[in-house]
Amino acid sequence: MCPDSDSRHAGRTLRGATASVRAGALITLVAVLAGLAGVREGRASAEREGAASALGLQDDRGRRVARAAPARRIVALAPHLTDLVVGLDAADRLIAVDRHSDAPQVDIALPRLASHPAIDPERVASLKPDLVLLWGEGLAAGTLARLEALGLTVFVSQPRTLDDVASSLERIGALIDTASDPKAIAASFRTRLAALTASHARTPEIPVFVQLWEVPLITLGSRSVMADAMHRCGVRNVFAASDAGSQRVSPEAVIAAAPQLILSTVQGSTDSRWRQLGLVGTHPRSARFIRLEEPALERPSPPVLESLARLCALIDAAAPRAR
Repeated sequence: MCPDSDSRHAGRTLRGATASVRAGALITLVAVLAGLAGVREGRASAEREGAASALGLQDDRGRRVARAAPARRIVALAPHLTDLVVGLDAADRLIAVDRHSDAPQVDIALPRLASHPAIDPERVASLKPDLVLLWGEGLAAGTLARLEALGLTVFVSQPRTLDDVASSLERIGALIDTASDPKAIAASFRTRLAALTASHARTPEIPVFVQLWEVPLITLGSRSVMADAMHRCGVRNVFAASDAGSQRVSPEAVIAAAPQLILSTVQGSTDSRWRQLGLVGTHPRSARFIRLEEPALERPSPPVLESLARLCALIDAAAPRAR
């Protein structure tokens, strides 16, 4: 072979080798980039799925609640809990609800489970939920222990104020699989609540007696969402000193408290009793009787804001005469 032929052959060999090296390097680079992307995606996925664990969430009983992955199968055993899940745009994750949940977004074909006076832990476990949401009011310690013994993740909810609704949205939202941003939803709730509160502030607040039941006579204490709602509408619960959700009182105690408004949540109730006792009448200083039928006010969940707006409007309409 002549020298020129040898040189051309060597050049082709070198160019081929160089091309092979470049191709191999490119393949290696692509693989490395793909690997890095996979690592990043894996980390992002792990961060999403481990968010609840990383946050070290606590429920309303101070129990630590965490999951390795967002819950995709949820049992909600109180109307406000169903509403919270719906408010987080995760109604499709519900696999069962309590018998009183009535959110229109919930599939009517879902199983309806008993929640009060007793929960059936074995029935709940048979549905294989990733997360069980329970109302803390009246929840027996034995029931909670049994659900945990069955290997279920349980979040106990017991909001006391309207601010607690936003906190519930954030915490439950961190535990469940939803395409929406729980923090943004909670922030929106807080913004609307602050605006309502600011627009109905009064100094001094109007004293109000809230009638929850007629016989026996039951009123609000200080530890409930409805009590907080009254405050945000510019009125003062005359029995707020009681550190309870509700309490029994006498008509004489109501008269002594001198409310300017009597607000009854009892369906079909009238002012006849209070007129007979001289608390309500035509005198300018007599108390004004108003009736409110807003069941959502007893549900610490997103729809409560609409009910709060109606409550404040009702009080505003009565306030001039009440003063």
